[in-house]
Amino acid sequence: MKKIKLDLSWLFFIYLFLLFIFCEFSHECNFGDDLWNFQSIFKMYKGGLIYNYNNVLITPLFYVISKFIFRIFGGNFITFKLYSAINILLKYILIFFLFRKFNFSNLFSAFYISLLMLINYNTFFGCTSYNELALIFSIIGILIYLKFYKNNKYHFIQGFLIFLIFFTKQTTGFYYAFGIILFELLEFGFSKVFFKNQFLKIIIFFPCLLLSLVYMFYIGNLNNFIDLCFGGILEFKNNNFGISEDAIPLLSSIIPIIIFSVMILTLNSVDIKIKKNIKFLLCLAFGMTFNIFPIINFYHTHMAFSMYFILFFYIIHTLLISQIFNDNSKLYIFKIICLIIIISLYIRTYFYIDSDLVGFDKSSPFYGSFVSKENFEKIETITNYISEKQNQGIKVVILSYEAAAYNLPLNINNRELDLPFCGNLGYNGIQKTINKISNMKNTEFLIFTNEDDCFWQESMEIREYILENFKKNGELLNYSIYTNE
Repeated sequence: MKKIKLDLSWLFFIYLFLLFIFCEFSHECNFGDDLWNFQSIFKMYKGGLIYNYNNVLITPLFYVISKFIFRIFGGNFITFKLYSAINILLKYILIFFLFRKFNFSNLFSAFYISLLMLINYNTFFGCTSYNELALIFSIIGILIYLKFYKNNKYHFIQGFLIFLIFFTKQTTGFYYAFGIILFELLEFGFSKVFFKNQFLKIIIFFPCLLLSLVYMFYIGNLNNFIDLCFGGILEFKNNNFGISEDAIPLLSSIIPIIIFSVMILTLNSVDIKIKKNIKFLLCLAFGMTFNIFPIINFYHTHMAFSMYFILFFYIIHTLLISQIFNDNSKLYIFKIICLIIIISLYIRTYFYIDSDLVGFDKSSPFYGSFVSKENFEKIETITNYISEKQNQGIKVVILSYEAAAYNLPLNINNRELDLPFCGNLGYNGIQKTINKISNMKNTEFLIFTNEDDCFWQESMEIREYILENFKKNGELLNYSIYTNE
């Protein structure tokens, strides 16, 4: 009788999926990126065009895919969180396959991924975004390099991948393209081969881009797409530079890895094929580094760090660890360490659980998410107030990063006023928004009473305009109510 051999890598993937599901459904939903991305997808799910009814400043592929998933499985946070867990799982499966392509064993592939998860642990507690999807496409790009680089079809495939990444997040598309083109420039110089290769990429990239733009023009979305995704770049850059403390440890590791990689490239004893792989990974990682700007936080930094992580462990494993641990009897050390990391990840998750959370009923778009009792009551209070004012024929606009928490349950869409961040408003967006609200009559504007409650990306110019020109009519919780009279 033939014995069935169980591949432990499948158990590892099942473990990852259960961990990500556990993380997604065990923490409080904050009024941050998760809510903002969900808001944009939900508006599209309800029939709004992405740039006409949202002030999304990112190219549309992530939102289009998400809307399609919402249409199939339902527009609520359960769908969003399950989709997030699958996306995160896919990223790590691709990295696992990448390590296997580098001839790492299943054990070492799982071990290195466990280390990366331990370092990037914070990313498990946020829903998926265009950053994660762009990173997934970028990892696929490395796999394409390893399989097809000596074939002309490599450049066609990379041209299509550049399009996919560009249409997922335009800046990452530029940085990814810069990385792979830099590698080929170092390989071939400004030769005929180099220019031919770039031409092969372009003849795939531009037709895909053109068809997408023609379609956006056809549905009446092109002008707003150009304005929001490119018109507000300078305003975004000038108003949103910042660095978070949690990004510093990852940032501090990048320069040593670059120096270490360059040193390895100078060694004559290293195999030419290994050097070429190192050079490709280094160029791609260097290009992706620019993703950290201008908002240098953990989530942007981890996109760059993930590439450097792959580079570093490719070098360490290929040149050192695989030579030392070529005897199976020595591998128990890594098995024990890997098991310890896996257990510690679940233990850390346990301490993130807050039992004093409140859920939403099935009729709410927030079904599947949990908030504190205080926030739940706040949502009820403000949505009831908005409903009362609507019955009186008065429009209520909440100029706050929290706006979606109150508008989505009521199916209210105030377009760009739902997220009036600097750089999210198109060309000369702050002034355009001031002009818009100055002409809105029979409308109440809610802004935070205390300026310290504002999110740092909110426009202080818009806030100051309201304080100086509108009349205060009262307060609601931590908001002040103003009208344009």
